Amino acid sequence: MNALVRVSAVLTNAPYMMNLDCDYYINNSKALREGICLMMDPLLGEKVCYVQFSQSFDGIDRND
Repeated sequence: MNALVRVSAVLTNAPYMMNLDCDYYINNSKALREGICLMMDPLLGEKVCYVQFSQSFDGIDRND
Protein backbone atom coordinates (compact mmCIF):
# COMPACT_ATOMS: atom_id res chain seq x y z
CA MET A 1 0.00 0.00 0.00
CA ASN A 2 2.78 2.44 0.80
CA ALA A 3 4.36 1.96 -2.62
CA LEU A 4 0.96 2.26 -4.32
CA VAL A 5 0.24 5.54 -2.55
CA ARG A 6 3.61 6.99 -3.55
CA VAL A 7 3.33 5.93 -7.20
CA SER A 8 -0.30 7.05 -7.45
CA ALA A 9 0.59 10.46 -6.02
CA VAL A 10 3.38 10.93 -8.56
CA LEU A 11 1.41 9.70 -11.58
CA THR A 12 -2.00 11.21 -10.94
CA ASN A 13 -1.71 13.78 -8.16
CA ALA A 14 -5.17 12.54 -7.11
CA PRO A 15 -6.47 13.70 -3.72
CA TYR A 16 -8.28 10.40 -3.01
CA MET A 17 -7.52 6.72 -3.42
CA MET A 18 -9.90 3.78 -3.08
CA ASN A 19 -8.59 0.38 -2.08
CA LEU A 20 -10.74 -2.75 -2.34
CA ASP A 21 -9.84 -6.22 -1.21
CA CYS A 22 -9.83 -8.82 -4.00
CA ASP A 23 -12.95 -10.55 -2.67
CA TYR A 24 -14.83 -7.38 -1.73
CA TYR A 25 -17.72 -5.89 -3.65
CA ILE A 26 -19.94 -2.87 -3.11
CA ASN A 27 -23.68 -3.04 -3.56
CA ASN A 28 -24.17 0.67 -2.91
CA SER A 29 -23.19 2.78 -5.91
CA LYS A 30 -23.09 5.87 -3.69
CA ALA A 31 -20.58 4.44 -1.20
CA LEU A 32 -17.59 6.28 -2.62
CA ARG A 33 -19.46 9.58 -2.53
CA GLU A 34 -20.43 8.99 1.09
CA GLY A 35 -16.82 8.34 2.05
CA ILE A 36 -15.57 11.45 0.26
CA CYS A 37 -18.32 13.53 1.87
CA LEU A 38 -16.91 12.56 5.28
CA MET A 39 -13.49 13.82 4.24
CA MET A 40 -14.86 17.04 2.77
CA ASP A 41 -17.02 17.91 5.79
CA PRO A 42 -15.95 21.34 7.12
CA LEU A 43 -16.04 20.15 10.74
CA LEU A 44 -14.71 16.59 10.39
CA GLY A 45 -12.61 16.83 7.24
CA GLU A 46 -9.48 18.06 9.00
CA LYS A 47 -9.58 15.06 11.35
CA VAL A 48 -10.50 12.30 8.86
CA CYS A 49 -7.89 10.75 6.59
CA TYR A 50 -9.14 7.18 6.30
CA VAL A 51 -12.66 5.80 5.85
CA GLN A 52 -13.44 2.11 6.25
CA PHE A 53 -16.89 0.80 5.49
CA SER A 54 -18.41 -1.96 7.56
CA GLN A 55 -18.26 -5.42 6.05
CA SER A 56 -21.02 -8.01 6.18
CA PHE A 57 -20.77 -11.65 5.22
CA ASP A 58 -23.50 -13.57 3.42
CA GLY A 59 -24.30 -17.25 3.81
CA ILE A 60 -22.33 -18.03 6.97
CA ASP A 61 -23.42 -19.65 10.19
CA ARG A 62 -24.55 -17.14 12.81
CA ASN A 63 -22.12 -18.66 15.37
CA ASP A 64 -19.15 -18.60 13.01
